Amino acid sequence: RTLISNGAGTDHAWAGNHFVLGGSVKGGRIHGQFLSDFTENGDLNIGQGRVIPSTPWEGVWNALAEWFGVSSPDTNIVLPNKQNFGGVNILSKDDMFD
Repeated sequence: RTLISNGAGTDHAWAGNHFVLGGSVKGGRIHGQFLSDFTENGDLNIGQGRVIPSTPWEGVWNALAEWFGVSSPDTNIVLPNKQNFGGVNILSKDDMFD
């Protein structure tokens, strides 16, 4: 959600929180970075309360895809936008699962 109101609530945006649950999940870990500056001048705020997430959605799904058995080269087919992040904050199954 956006950080500012549109007059009737907040609009959809990109950043958010996600939880992964299950027996083989390495619990008690936080991936990504919490905002240090909620103002319009914040590094990840691109205006109108829209915040760019520090860990892309593809970063989490990469780990899940590997855990489900997708080979590492094939994750680029399953997650075509993954290559846009240059490997930054792209999680592997070893980051998230035992």
